[in-house]
Amino acid sequence: MDVLTYSREVQLLLGEIQKNRGKDPTALISACDKLLAYGKSMKDDALVGYALFSKGETYYLLNDASNFYSQMTGSLAPLENANEWSYVAMANNMLGIVSLNRGNAPFALDYFIKAITICQDNSLADIEWIIHLNLGSLYLNIEEFNKAISHVEIAYSYIINHKEMDGYLESYTAILLGMGRAYLKLEEQEKYLEIEKKLKNECIPNLSELDKIVIYCYFARVHNAVNEKEARDYWIDMVNIHTSTNMPIMDVFDDFYDYLDMLLSIEKYNDFFKAYAVLDDLTKHTLIKNLERKLLTLKIRYYRRVGQIEEYKIASVLFFELSEFMERENRLMVSDMIVMRNSYMELTQINKKVEEENTFLQKRSETDPLTGMYNRLKLNEYSEDSFNRARKKGSSLAVGILDIDFFKQFNDNYGHQAGDDCIRFIAGKLLEMSRDEKIFTARYGGDEFVILYEGMTKEEVLKKASELKKEIYDAKKEHKFSLTDDIVTISQGICWGIPGGDDGYFSYLQGADKMLYEVKQESRNNIKICDANSLV
Repeated sequence: MDVLTYSREVQLLLGEIQKNRGKDPTALISACDKLLAYGKSMKDDALVGYALFSKGETYYLLNDASNFYSQMTGSLAPLENANEWSYVAMANNMLGIVSLNRGNAPFALDYFIKAITICQDNSLADIEWIIHLNLGSLYLNIEEFNKAISHVEIAYSYIINHKEMDGYLESYTAILLGMGRAYLKLEEQEKYLEIEKKLKNECIPNLSELDKIVIYCYFARVHNAVNEKEARDYWIDMVNIHTSTNMPIMDVFDDFYDYLDMLLSIEKYNDFFKAYAVLDDLTKHTLIKNLERKLLTLKIRYYRRVGQIEEYKIASVLFFELSEFMERENRLMVSDMIVMRNSYMELTQINKKVEEENTFLQKRSETDPLTGMYNRLKLNEYSEDSFNRARKKGSSLAVGILDIDFFKQFNDNYGHQAGDDCIRFIAGKLLEMSRDEKIFTARYGGDEFVILYEGMTKEEVLKKASELKKEIYDAKKEHKFSLTDDIVTISQGICWGIPGGDDGYFSYLQGADKMLYEVKQESRNNIKICDANSLV
């Protein structure tokens, strides 16, 4: 989206959104609503899509999954229509995260794969690595630990080569934690201890306390795994001190769930309920029933373990009710996904048709309809490029112009259809000639054609021109009304040189035209070539 193409009012709104991103959600949503109204009134998909995306992103950070979902899914179609593919990729990525948190791994995978495809189609490597990191989380959730590591490693490879990027340290931390969680599950001690060392030395000293909490959870699990109880308990205390209700729950839930599972297994029940209370409050605020249900499984396990039968029964009934709610929620997700997918497929088909139509129109605009050769428009464009290449390389270039001898007499006596056939015959020979990558041919108009010879000596150019003349002569195409022969022949004028200074296509073309004129004055059915530096 090119901000400078919009009015001052729109630019101020865009600036307000950018300024308040992650800081003042109320001000940001207000600016988004104004931008959305303006975008709708102007039927500007880029503004509509950006406003909905920014609102969705804000609700995501506020742990408001319901509002997030409606805004973010609404942003997709206008952003796709506006070809704002970076935002489309990021929207699909966040929808994948929320789908995973809602307990629907297949939908999450669908969103992530679509986002990666968009990134690869549009060279968005700066976004693609994030999606691979989230795919790693997905595979961790379904206990495909090696697949999880393979995706997280893709993210790691990108990050370590882009240390100058904004938010590098936070991203690097998230990647290390993703790897560490997988290595803990695989019980690869050497590797999860190595991750701990990197987090401790490279990340902890430079992060805010809020960003450190999930690291503390990881450290507690590592030291529990190696049976270092004193160190484990130290990190548990650190989690108790710093756990906050400001945590973006959808980003930290999995880390905290694994931590709570550890506390339950080692019977640290007081610490378990301290962390559980914070996480439960945050989870209820999201209205994502799957997260509530996952947390509830831990509490059910606790009640069963300590023999609190009545509490166990009540929690089990609640678990059943949450499961029923999730069934309804997933049906709605399926409906939304089908609508979105159909919309995307239709848009893809429309874009493909538009692209095909544009390609067709482009080809028509630069192609001569009678012969299928390039026309004068394409010739002008190509010649400029070829002269620039020649000047840069200090290489030679020749421009040749040819016409059919006594073509008017041919056309008048054999008829226009036969005349067209004759032009197509010459064009066919030239098209064969242009298979040589050093030769470009085009129809100039009427019975005139232009040939560009790149990087050839004068002798090589004359040889090619003579071969063309001979091929046409040897075809013995009848022309009883020619004044020099009884078959179709051509005359050619050529200007050869090494372009420099202000030398350009038209000066060479004039030189070639002058040579053609001299051939026609002398005898026709001949070739004449001049040096560009001899032109006055």
